[in-house]
Formats: sequence, C-alpha cells, structure tokens
Amino acid sequence: MNLQRGFGRRVLEVLEAHGVSYEHIPSGIDSMSIIVADEQLAGHEASILRELKRVLEPDRIQAYGELALIATVGEGMAYRVGVAGALFEALREAQVNVRMISQGASEINIIVGVATEDYERAVRAIYAAFVD
Repeated sequence: MNLQRGFGRRVLEVLEAHGVSYEHIPSGIDSMSIIVADEQLAGHEASILRELKRVLEPDRIQAYGELALIATVGEGMAYRVGVAGALFEALREAQVNVRMISQGASEINIIVGVATEDYERAVRAIYAAFVD
C-alpha cells in the first residue's frame, strides 16, 4: 500500500462510485481501514469489495460490521502522560475489547472502535474514568 502512489485516492473513488461516504479512515504504514456506516453499505458490500480487489490488488481485504466509534476528546489530553493508559484500562476493566484505535498528532482525541453491543458499557466506563 505505501509503495502505490494514489492508493488512498483510488479507495475513495471506489466508494464514491458506489455512492458511499466514510466516517473515518485510520491507517498504518501498510494498512488502511475505512469506517463506513452499516446503512451506507447495505446492498453494496460485495460489489465494493470486488471493485477494491480489482482496482487495488490488495494482499488482503476484510469487512466487519457492527462497529461503534467512541471519541474521547479534550484539549487537556495533549502532552499529558497516562491519558491513553487510563482510557484503555477503563475499557479493560469493563471487559470491552477494542477493535480499532486512532489518535491524531494533535493528541486532543482518541477514537476507539468497539463492538456495537459493547458501546454503552464502554461509554459508561470511559465517562467514569475521566468525569466521575
């Protein structure tokens, strides 16, 4: 992925051609995740995956449903040691598995993806860790 010029643009072009918008795009050195609302994919998932495989020839492509995004946001988070640790400790104690993690360079938010069924428990745990 990191050696292919225009990889991200081509991914977004496939989504656009299918009338699908995205929620979030966390990426790594050699991987890219595209978070799309389940409703956006309804009836399009198979054709989008086929098109992405044809256009990009990725080593691997997977689709997962039922993911809820939770953003923990605060200007006081920047450069403060232990915020991420407290967040993940709260989720661990609540028995919530984190399926996706994203933090921007500004350090004013951490976004986690959890199973939809764990969403409310996760939010309560995060709130208790930082607000109570």
